[in-house]
Amino acid sequence: MTRSHGPDFICVGMPKAGTGWLYDQLDAHPDFWMPPVKELVYLNKPYPPLNFVDDNGAAALTREQRLAAANGTASPAAGERRVRRFPLHNRDVAFLKYASTGRGKPRDLDFYAGLFAFKGDLLSGDITPPYCNIESHLVSEIGGRFPETKILLLVRDPVARVWSRICMAHAGGKGFDTALLSDAAAFHRYLQDTHKLGGLSATQTYRRWRAHAPNLSVRYFFFDHIVGEPQTVRRDILEFLGANPNETGSRLPPDYNRKAKAKLEMPPLARAVLVHYFKGELLASAEIFGGPAVTWPAAYGLS
Repeated sequence: MTRSHGPDFICVGMPKAGTGWLYDQLDAHPDFWMPPVKELVYLNKPYPPLNFVDDNGAAALTREQRLAAANGTASPAAGERRVRRFPLHNRDVAFLKYASTGRGKPRDLDFYAGLFAFKGDLLSGDITPPYCNIESHLVSEIGGRFPETKILLLVRDPVARVWSRICMAHAGGKGFDTALLSDAAAFHRYLQDTHKLGGLSATQTYRRWRAHAPNLSVRYFFFDHIVGEPQTVRRDILEFLGANPNETGSRLPPDYNRKAKAKLEMPPLARAVLVHYFKGELLASAEIFGGPAVTWPAAYGLS
Protein backbone atom coordinates (compact mmCIF):
# COMPACT_ATOMS: atom_id res chain seq x y z
CA MET A 1 0.00 0.00 0.00
CA THR A 2 1.35 3.43 -0.98
CA ARG A 3 0.49 6.27 1.36
CA SER A 4 -0.34 9.78 0.20
CA HIS A 5 2.51 12.24 -0.11
CA GLY A 6 2.56 14.45 2.96
CA PRO A 7 1.27 13.97 6.49
CA ASP A 8 -1.51 11.49 7.09
CA PHE A 9 -2.55 13.57 10.07
CA ILE A 10 -1.77 16.81 11.88
CA CYS A 11 -2.46 17.26 15.59
CA VAL A 12 -3.22 20.95 16.10
CA GLY A 13 -3.29 21.08 19.90
CA MET A 14 -3.99 21.71 22.57
CA PRO A 15 -0.86 22.28 24.69
CA LYS A 16 -0.95 20.24 27.93
CA ALA A 17 -3.82 18.12 26.66
CA GLY A 18 -2.04 14.83 26.01
CA THR A 19 0.02 15.48 22.88
CA GLY A 20 3.11 13.89 24.43
CA TRP A 21 1.07 10.78 25.21
CA LEU A 22 -0.21 10.74 21.63
CA TYR A 23 3.28 10.94 20.15
CA ASP A 24 4.57 8.16 22.39
CA GLN A 25 1.65 5.87 21.55
CA LEU A 26 1.94 6.35 17.78
CA ASP A 27 5.73 6.20 17.79
CA ALA A 28 5.52 2.80 19.49
CA HIS A 29 2.88 1.43 17.08
CA PRO A 30 4.15 -0.68 14.16
CA ASP A 31 1.79 0.99 11.66
CA PHE A 32 3.57 4.34 12.08
CA TRP A 33 6.85 6.00 11.31
CA MET A 34 6.92 9.15 13.39
CA PRO A 35 9.60 11.82 12.86
CA PRO A 36 12.28 11.50 15.55
CA VAL A 37 11.24 14.89 16.94
CA LYS A 38 7.74 15.34 18.31
CA GLU A 39 7.08 18.99 17.43
CA LEU A 40 8.15 20.08 13.94
CA VAL A 41 6.93 23.65 14.56
CA TYR A 42 6.76 24.30 10.83
CA LEU A 43 3.28 25.40 9.79
CA ASN A 44 2.98 28.21 12.33
CA LYS A 45 6.23 29.97 11.37
CA PRO A 46 6.80 32.18 8.29
CA TYR A 47 10.45 31.09 8.36
CA PRO A 48 10.50 27.75 10.19
CA PRO A 49 13.78 27.43 12.12
CA LEU A 50 13.75 23.61 12.36
CA ASN A 51 16.06 23.89 15.35
CA PHE A 52 16.20 20.14 15.86
CA VAL A 53 18.75 19.78 13.04
CA ASP A 54 21.95 21.59 12.08
CA ASP A 55 22.98 22.78 8.62
CA ASN A 56 24.82 19.53 7.97
CA GLY A 57 21.80 17.33 8.61
CA ALA A 58 22.86 16.14 12.05
CA ALA A 59 20.61 16.21 15.10
CA ALA A 60 21.11 19.45 17.02
CA LEU A 61 21.65 18.14 20.53
CA THR A 62 21.68 19.70 23.95
CA ARG A 63 24.54 18.80 26.26
CA GLU A 64 22.28 16.33 28.07
CA GLN A 65 21.33 14.74 24.78
CA ARG A 66 24.93 14.39 23.68
CA LEU A 67 25.66 12.45 26.86
CA ALA A 68 22.54 10.34 26.42
CA ALA A 69 23.36 9.66 22.77
CA ALA A 70 26.80 8.44 23.78
CA ASN A 71 25.07 5.97 26.10
CA GLY A 72 22.53 4.92 23.48
CA THR A 73 19.53 6.38 25.29
CA ALA A 74 17.25 9.39 24.89
CA SER A 75 17.58 12.13 27.47
CA PRO A 76 14.41 12.87 29.47
CA ALA A 77 15.46 16.51 29.32
CA ALA A 78 15.54 16.50 25.52
CA GLY A 79 12.36 18.53 25.11
CA GLU A 80 9.63 18.10 22.53
CA ARG A 81 11.44 20.08 19.82
CA ARG A 82 14.64 18.07 19.84
CA VAL A 83 15.47 14.64 18.46
CA ARG A 84 14.49 12.03 21.03
CA ARG A 85 15.29 8.72 19.33
CA PHE A 86 18.73 7.15 19.62
CA PRO A 87 20.18 5.35 17.82
CA LEU A 88 18.68 6.93 14.70
CA HIS A 89 17.14 4.68 12.07
CA ASN A 90 17.94 5.11 8.37
CA ARG A 91 14.61 6.87 7.83
CA ASP A 92 15.44 9.28 10.65
CA VAL A 93 18.83 10.12 9.17
CA ALA A 94 17.27 10.80 5.77
CA PHE A 95 14.58 12.92 7.40
CA LEU A 96 17.16 15.06 9.20
CA LYS A 97 19.26 15.58 6.07
CA TYR A 98 16.19 16.71 4.16
CA ALA A 99 14.96 18.94 7.00
CA SER A 100 18.32 20.70 7.13
CA THR A 101 17.79 22.00 3.59
CA GLY A 102 14.78 24.03 4.73
CA ARG A 103 16.13 25.64 7.89
CA GLY A 104 15.19 29.31 8.07
CA LYS A 105 13.71 29.38 4.57
CA PRO A 106 10.19 30.65 3.80
CA ARG A 107 7.40 28.28 4.72
CA ASP A 108 6.64 26.00 1.78
CA LEU A 109 3.87 23.39 1.93
CA ASP A 110 5.56 21.31 -0.75
CA PHE A 111 8.74 21.19 1.33
CA TYR A 112 6.61 20.35 4.37
CA ALA A 113 5.09 17.43 2.48
CA GLY A 114 8.60 16.15 1.84
CA LEU A 115 9.23 15.82 5.58
CA PHE A 116 6.97 12.76 5.48
CA ALA A 117 8.44 11.18 2.34
CA PHE A 118 10.41 8.75 4.50
CA LYS A 119 7.38 6.95 5.93
CA GLY A 120 7.11 4.52 3.01
CA ASP A 121 3.95 2.47 3.46
CA LEU A 122 3.54 3.51 7.09
CA LEU A 123 1.43 6.29 8.57
CA SER A 124 3.04 9.51 9.76
CA GLY A 125 2.11 12.96 10.97
CA ASP A 126 2.97 16.11 12.85
CA ILE A 127 2.07 16.73 16.51
CA THR A 128 2.74 20.42 17.25
CA PRO A 129 0.45 21.97 19.92
CA PRO A 130 1.13 25.62 18.88
CA TYR A 131 -0.70 24.88 15.63
CA CYS A 132 -3.83 25.72 17.61
CA ASN A 133 -2.96 29.34 16.72
CA ILE A 134 -2.72 28.86 12.94
CA GLU A 135 -4.71 31.63 11.25
CA SER A 136 -7.71 31.10 9.01
CA HIS A 137 -6.02 31.80 5.67
CA LEU A 138 -3.31 29.23 6.40
CA VAL A 139 -5.89 26.69 7.55
CA SER A 140 -7.49 27.09 4.10
CA GLU A 141 -4.14 26.65 2.36
CA ILE A 142 -3.40 23.49 4.33
CA GLY A 143 -6.85 22.10 3.54
CA GLY A 144 -6.30 22.75 -0.14
CA ARG A 145 -2.79 21.29 -0.28
CA PHE A 146 -3.47 18.21 1.87
CA PRO A 147 -7.10 17.19 1.23
CA GLU A 148 -6.59 13.67 2.60
CA THR A 149 -4.87 14.72 5.83
CA LYS A 150 -6.81 14.15 9.04
CA ILE A 151 -6.86 16.77 11.78
CA LEU A 152 -6.79 15.84 15.47
CA LEU A 153 -7.48 18.17 18.37
CA LEU A 154 -6.92 17.05 21.96
CA VAL A 155 -9.09 19.09 24.32
CA ARG A 156 -8.94 19.59 28.07
CA ASP A 157 -10.72 21.62 30.73
CA PRO A 158 -9.02 25.01 30.15
CA VAL A 159 -8.58 25.75 33.86
CA ALA A 160 -6.78 22.45 34.44
CA ARG A 161 -4.85 22.77 31.18
CA VAL A 162 -3.47 26.22 31.97
CA TRP A 163 -2.70 25.25 35.55
CA SER A 164 -0.72 22.29 34.22
CA ARG A 165 1.27 24.67 32.01
CA ILE A 166 2.01 26.87 35.03
CA CYS A 167 3.13 23.83 37.02
CA MET A 168 5.43 22.84 34.16
CA ALA A 169 7.00 26.30 34.10
CA HIS A 170 7.49 26.21 37.86
CA ALA A 171 8.98 22.71 37.86
CA GLY A 172 11.31 23.58 35.00
CA GLY A 173 12.66 26.68 36.72
CA LYS A 174 11.35 28.90 33.93
CA GLY A 175 10.72 31.90 36.11
CA PHE A 176 7.13 31.52 37.27
CA ASP A 177 6.68 33.83 40.26
CA THR A 178 4.54 32.04 42.84
CA ALA A 179 3.81 35.43 44.46
CA LEU A 180 1.31 35.93 41.61
CA LEU A 181 -0.87 33.27 43.20
CA SER A 182 -1.68 35.57 46.12
CA ASP A 183 -2.48 38.66 44.02
CA ALA A 184 -5.65 38.28 41.95
CA ALA A 185 -5.10 41.35 39.78
CA ALA A 186 -1.47 40.47 39.06
CA PHE A 187 -2.34 36.86 38.25
CA HIS A 188 -5.10 37.99 35.89
CA ARG A 189 -2.68 40.31 34.09
CA TYR A 190 -0.19 37.47 33.85
CA LEU A 191 -2.78 35.32 32.08
CA GLN A 192 -3.67 38.17 29.74
CA ASP A 193 -0.06 38.97 28.91
CA THR A 194 1.10 35.36 28.45
CA HIS A 195 -0.45 34.26 25.18
CA LYS A 196 0.35 30.57 25.60
CA LEU A 197 -1.75 30.65 28.77
CA GLY A 198 -4.60 33.09 28.33
CA GLY A 199 -4.65 33.42 24.56
CA LEU A 200 -5.44 29.86 23.49
CA SER A 201 -8.92 28.51 22.84
CA ALA A 202 -9.81 24.95 21.85
CA THR A 203 -13.29 26.01 20.75
CA GLN A 204 -11.92 28.70 18.45
CA THR A 205 -9.34 26.28 17.04
CA TYR A 206 -12.01 23.70 16.29
CA ARG A 207 -14.35 26.26 14.71
CA ARG A 208 -11.53 27.65 12.58
CA TRP A 209 -10.63 24.29 11.09
CA ARG A 210 -14.25 23.33 10.48
CA ALA A 211 -15.02 26.67 8.84
CA HIS A 212 -11.89 27.17 6.73
CA ALA A 213 -10.99 23.58 5.82
CA PRO A 214 -14.44 21.99 5.57
CA ASN A 215 -13.10 19.29 3.25
CA LEU A 216 -10.84 17.86 5.95
CA SER A 217 -11.78 15.20 8.45
CA VAL A 218 -11.50 16.92 11.84
CA ARG A 219 -12.02 15.11 15.13
CA TYR A 220 -11.43 15.98 18.76
CA PHE A 221 -10.55 13.70 21.67
CA PHE A 222 -10.74 14.39 25.39
CA PHE A 223 -7.85 14.50 27.83
CA ASP A 224 -10.39 13.20 30.36
CA HIS A 225 -10.56 9.96 28.38
CA ILE A 226 -6.78 9.74 27.99
CA VAL A 227 -6.57 9.77 31.80
CA GLY A 228 -9.62 7.64 32.58
CA GLU A 229 -9.99 5.36 29.55
CA PRO A 230 -6.60 5.27 27.78
CA GLN A 231 -7.23 1.93 26.08
CA THR A 232 -10.51 3.14 24.59
CA VAL A 233 -9.29 6.52 23.38
CA ARG A 234 -6.14 4.92 21.95
CA ARG A 235 -8.33 2.55 19.96
CA ASP A 236 -10.57 5.41 18.78
CA ILE A 237 -7.58 7.45 17.60
CA LEU A 238 -5.98 4.50 15.80
CA GLU A 239 -9.25 3.75 14.01
CA PHE A 240 -9.63 7.42 13.02
CA LEU A 241 -6.11 7.45 11.58
CA GLY A 242 -6.57 4.19 9.70
CA ALA A 243 -4.21 2.10 11.83
CA ASN A 244 -4.83 -1.34 13.30
CA PRO A 245 -6.39 -0.81 16.74
CA ASN A 246 -5.87 -4.48 17.63
CA GLU A 247 -2.13 -4.48 16.97
CA THR A 248 -0.37 -6.02 19.96
CA GLY A 249 3.14 -5.18 18.79
CA SER A 250 3.16 -1.80 20.49
CA ARG A 251 5.97 -1.46 23.01
CA LEU A 252 3.98 0.90 25.20
CA PRO A 253 0.97 0.41 27.50
CA PRO A 254 -1.97 2.75 26.76
CA ASP A 255 -1.69 4.43 30.17
CA TYR A 256 2.02 5.26 29.83
CA ASN A 257 2.75 8.90 30.72
CA ARG A 258 6.40 9.93 30.79
CA LYS A 259 5.39 13.39 32.02
CA ALA A 260 3.56 12.30 35.16
CA LYS A 261 4.97 14.22 38.10
CA ALA A 262 3.92 16.11 41.19
CA LYS A 263 2.29 19.49 40.57
CA LEU A 264 1.74 22.69 42.49
CA GLU A 265 -1.44 22.73 44.52
CA MET A 266 -3.90 25.25 43.04
CA PRO A 267 -4.76 27.82 45.75
CA PRO A 268 -8.37 29.10 45.95
CA LEU A 269 -7.43 32.59 44.73
CA ALA A 270 -5.75 31.23 41.60
CA ARG A 271 -8.68 28.89 40.98
CA ALA A 272 -11.15 31.77 41.22
CA VAL A 273 -9.14 33.90 38.78
CA LEU A 274 -8.77 31.04 36.30
CA VAL A 275 -12.47 30.15 36.44
CA HIS A 276 -13.47 33.78 35.88
CA TYR A 277 -10.96 34.16 33.04
CA PHE A 278 -12.07 30.99 31.25
CA LYS A 279 -15.80 31.13 32.01
CA GLY A 280 -16.70 31.74 28.38
CA GLU A 281 -14.44 28.96 27.15
CA LEU A 282 -15.82 26.50 29.71
CA LEU A 283 -19.40 27.20 28.66
CA ALA A 284 -18.56 27.14 24.94
CA SER A 285 -16.70 23.85 25.36
CA ALA A 286 -19.75 22.25 26.95
CA GLU A 287 -21.91 23.38 24.03
CA ILE A 288 -19.50 22.55 21.19
CA PHE A 289 -17.69 19.44 22.40
CA GLY A 290 -20.29 17.80 24.64
CA GLY A 291 -19.07 14.64 26.37
CA PRO A 292 -16.96 15.30 29.47
CA ALA A 293 -16.93 19.02 28.66
CA VAL A 294 -20.58 19.21 29.71
CA THR A 295 -19.46 18.68 33.31
CA TRP A 296 -16.66 21.25 33.29
CA PRO A 297 -18.73 24.38 34.10
CA ALA A 298 -20.59 22.73 36.99
CA ALA A 299 -17.28 21.56 38.48
CA TYR A 300 -16.47 25.25 39.00
CA GLY A 301 -19.92 26.37 40.10
CA LEU A 302 -20.94 27.73 36.69
CA SER A 303 -24.23 27.19 34.95
